[in-house]
Amino acid sequence: MKPLGFRSFCAIVLFSLFSQTIYGEFGSIVDVGIGGDFYFTRESANNGQGFVNLLIQNKWSNSKLWFDVGAGGLVGENAASYIKAPQFFYRIGQKGEAYFTIGRAIHPWSFSDDYWNMGLTQPNFRWDEARPEIQGLVGLFGTIPLIKNKLEFTALYSPLFIPSQGPSYELINGNLTATNPWFSEPVEVINFSGRKVDLNYQIDLPKAQDVIRQDTFAAQISTPRNKKDSLFNLFIMDKPRNDLVLPFTGQLNLSTQNGDITVYPRVPRHTVYGADIGWNFKSAKTVLSYMHESDVRYDAPEGSLYPVIPEQDIYSLTQIIRLTKAHKLSLGYIRTDREPNELAGNTNGSQISAFAKRNRFDEAFRVRWMGLMFRSKSLYLVRTSVSYNQSLVRDNSWISADIRWSIHKGIEAFSKCDFFGGNEETIVAQDFMSTYLNNDRCFVGAHYAF
Repeated sequence: MKPLGFRSFCAIVLFSLFSQTIYGEFGSIVDVGIGGDFYFTRESANNGQGFVNLLIQNKWSNSKLWFDVGAGGLVGENAASYIKAPQFFYRIGQKGEAYFTIGRAIHPWSFSDDYWNMGLTQPNFRWDEARPEIQGLVGLFGTIPLIKNKLEFTALYSPLFIPSQGPSYELINGNLTATNPWFSEPVEVINFSGRKVDLNYQIDLPKAQDVIRQDTFAAQISTPRNKKDSLFNLFIMDKPRNDLVLPFTGQLNLSTQNGDITVYPRVPRHTVYGADIGWNFKSAKTVLSYMHESDVRYDAPEGSLYPVIPEQDIYSLTQIIRLTKAHKLSLGYIRTDREPNELAGNTNGSQISAFAKRNRFDEAFRVRWMGLMFRSKSLYLVRTSVSYNQSLVRDNSWISADIRWSIHKGIEAFSKCDFFGGNEETIVAQDFMSTYLNNDRCFVGAHYAF
């Protein structure tokens, strides 16, 4: 079957939107906030932040509109900005019956992928790497019940691709620089011709249409979300990988005695499939998950060094215990089986290493507690969560804690803290926790939603 053309896809979108008479009033929420980051081992990274989020939503008898966008960034001398749009869609039909969604929507393709923020099925917004946000895929979704309230089928086709968003950076005089401390250089050269040299970077950016115009196909059979008793999910996706790959060329510039590195970002493709099975009872939820990612496929530029990214299998087990109505404990374990990434291509006799961080966790254990600490007329409510993550491959750990205090209607103060641990033998940049060992911090602020 010939893939749907872009113009035909747009025609279907317009027909779907305007073939119905729409009545109703819009509801909207504007969320404005400001805060400050305080880093304990990198005081120079301390900065202020501001953000604004807009949510427009409305429900009719047989349709739903959702528009969620935001903007923000660092303020002062370290100014940098971002724009995000996790979801914007129009849905026709009701859940429990056949319904169709057009736009960008977050969908539960894989429990394990969402729980561990792997970013294999859906892209992430990673302005703050410690707290990535899931963003949806763009396309036409259709969900049809196979057995009412027990089993449903979902399919997705998309002609457009939006990759994961990371911290913004600048290329100045051959140097990749960023004021955001969660930015790490995508290619790190350890050694060139047997000695360390200064590096001059260039980025050969692909055309925008070569990145955006990518097809995605996905299918899923699953029980409805939050279904009680047994849980089942089976999915398969053929799609562009949400993180770009970075082939590069490197050579010694004899006139400057510097290393000239040119990076060629590419959109790779992969196939991802997996399954979740489990049980969801009143006081506990158990989910056993499996995901497989195929070899990552792309065309590397001639004469470049490029990462060879082999297939991988990911296993996870999650146990959620509802201690009380206001307190919950979750235990999670994840393990990845794969061969290490390799570099292939023309090295020109140079010894170059690139740290391609594929997964946030190769094998790790997580304990997380969430609960309501106080609730009174004077204090309103205080919600907290604490998470401890331990790498079982390297001696690394990460503690994350949140406190949210609802001061008044629509006004909330918050504190978010992250602490990383590792030993002296830790190889920096091999995984998420080792990359950010120096990013211990607390982010304190407040926001107002109206």
